[in-house]
Amino acid sequence: MRWYSLLMGVLTLTGCSSGGEWTAGGAGTEETVAKPAVAQVSQKSQFADATLINLVDPGSTTLALTADGQPITVQIFYSADKTTDTGRTAATPVLVDTISLNTDQTARHVVNLNNAAFNGGYGAIFLDAIGADPLNVFQTYVEYSGSIYSSGGSVFQGGSYRIPYLSGTLRIVLVLTNQSNFDFDVQLANIGHTDVTTVHLVPLTTYKFDSFGERWNVSGNNSVQITTTSGGTVAVSGYIDRLLQRQRISPVKTSPFP
Repeated sequence: MRWYSLLMGVLTLTGCSSGGEWTAGGAGTEETVAKPAVAQVSQKSQFADATLINLVDPGSTTLALTADGQPITVQIFYSADKTTDTGRTAATPVLVDTISLNTDQTARHVVNLNNAAFNGGYGAIFLDAIGADPLNVFQTYVEYSGSIYSSGGSVFQGGSYRIPYLSGTLRIVLVLTNQSNFDFDVQLANIGHTDVTTVHLVPLTTYKFDSFGERWNVSGNNSVQITTTSGGTVAVSGYIDRLLQRQRISPVKTSPFP
């Protein structure tokens, strides 16, 4: 099992420390050198550790955490680190809650959207089980906008990912958070049109993309292609506004596992 400590690395750079651990591939490692970055979709289970969730204009939001086969303690961090088209606002992840769970127990955390981490209507949440035991896993659901989304288990890593949009689309809003332990570029391309947006992301920073602000042409039936470099992994969520309807894009790649 390969474990990389992203959160610990970020906190160490800012003079802090944490026992949080992260699974991800690093730039220049044997794995990324040996083969090119390609899209991969895997499913191990809904239970995982080191879960990252990002939110954009969600309204009232609740997290539901469920332990698996043994008691665990989960720490919840909010990350206010933001990257925009004009620069980056660096911030250290802040511990906001600690939840202890018995075997198979479920508990909740009500997200404080008034926290500085969600300035501008968006931000990221990192959940990490204390300890390095591979059995310290938990299931995470996030509930907002009248729906509940599983945010553990399914994995998109590296390469290219597409989000379709249909005729009548007025606006596309996405948030992307770097959940690898290295910097990389992310390119958003408007397939069927010529619009392209590229942003450089450091670990645990979140970027908000707004097609209206970027002056993208979102006419017709097309898609947004998200491409990462160096095998980088991003958490993605957002929404599409169509006429009088807002369609939520449920979280993608929100939970790495070994």
